[in-house]
Amino acid sequence: MKKTFTPTSAAFLPLWVSFILFCFISCKEETKSLQKEHDPSQPISLTSFYPTEGGAKDKILLNGDNFGTDPSKITVTFNNKEAAVVSSSGNRIYAIVPRLPGDNPTITVKIGDKTATYEHTFDYKTQAQVSTVVGTGTRQFIPGTLDQASVCAKYLEIDAEDNLFMTWRDGPEGDPARYGVARLNEAQNIVTPLYQATTGPYPYANGLAIDRSTGVVTVSHESVVEAFFSFDPKEGWYMRQRNATFPAGPHGIPSGDQYMNFVSFCPYDGYLYTRARIGTVVRINPNTYESSIVQVGAKGNSKWPYGSQYGQAINPKRPWELWMTLTTNGDPVEFRQGLMMLDLRNINEGFKRVNAVGGSAHRDGPIAEALFNDPKEIKFDNDGNMFVADYGNHCIRMVSPDGIVTTVAGQPGVKGYKDGGPIESLFNNPWGVAINERGDIYIADYGNNRIRKLVIE
Repeated sequence: MKKTFTPTSAAFLPLWVSFILFCFISCKEETKSLQKEHDPSQPISLTSFYPTEGGAKDKILLNGDNFGTDPSKITVTFNNKEAAVVSSSGNRIYAIVPRLPGDNPTITVKIGDKTATYEHTFDYKTQAQVSTVVGTGTRQFIPGTLDQASVCAKYLEIDAEDNLFMTWRDGPEGDPARYGVARLNEAQNIVTPLYQATTGPYPYANGLAIDRSTGVVTVSHESVVEAFFSFDPKEGWYMRQRNATFPAGPHGIPSGDQYMNFVSFCPYDGYLYTRARIGTVVRINPNTYESSIVQVGAKGNSKWPYGSQYGQAINPKRPWELWMTLTTNGDPVEFRQGLMMLDLRNINEGFKRVNAVGGSAHRDGPIAEALFNDPKEIKFDNDGNMFVADYGNHCIRMVSPDGIVTTVAGQPGVKGYKDGGPIESLFNNPWGVAINERGDIYIADYGNNRIRKLVIE
């Protein structure tokens, strides 16, 4: 039956339209009323968060009141690690869990001068995966693609373009590449040498330093105090020698105890720092290479200890902190097999041992109680987490910014070769570490003659 349009229905239509408009406006007003602005005269109220556990990049909802609706004015931290705030409705914040905030982090919300912390902690789940980047298991350097190249790397460093540099010094006797420096690039699928020598290496390279703003790589010559070598990407990483001078007079470092294994750039004061095995610390102007002796070391010196050094790094979050590791010949004995730190703001106080005295052991926990077994190279990520190649324990350790030591890959005391998660992965005397801008950790797995990669979140 055909429906006809009548004046009555025409008169009734505006009533329905009015009702729909009324409901729409009411809903908008209700939504506005729920999205309250932050009242700075009132405290922040926190009630609950969900989920209560998770890992990096997970979404989390924080419930409470007086948050306001402007996410740019809201700061959420897990311990001291800031989380990304996506949005806020006034009583619920949508945020992203940050990477590596530490064990059982407390969640704090700060808006203006108002701060509140949840009563319960978040159960952070560390996620890690170890893979092999390059290496055949043969202790020999052979350039080529990643699936064919052989490496025997000890020390590593990486630039801002993800060029990974390595040094080595014990290839097969008589081999053209018994000593050397090389570059690896995963994206380009290539390993290529920058310098090789059969005998009488010059430089006799150990640790590498990289200026990530210019890409220039610097190494020291272990047995010659004045000799340094740079590789500039603008020159195709062609090696050039730089000679340090000592205007104030002879450096006085005995030839048998030079061993300048490392050089580090310090953004706090703009100088390069290196250290001799005798314990003497040298400060170098990176532009002129004019150098000066900071302090003279000696056996038995409780501030400037003697000993072979296998790691050195500057903490990017506290750039006045110069860290190092000493091996089993440290003197005094309390400096052996540990982590030492020099505060460049109060340099006359000398190096201080940070972890527990002792060695040839494995113990996680607060750094003052932690133990290592011949720790080698150390590096920091951009968040201030230190990663340690714990050579004798066959594992990788992490020291968080709040001083908690954890084992993040490898099985303490068990050597082997296996990729996988943090529990099943195995290493054999890991020696070198390097960390890119994303926080991925490269490891010179010395005993396995491979370079491994640890992605940890």
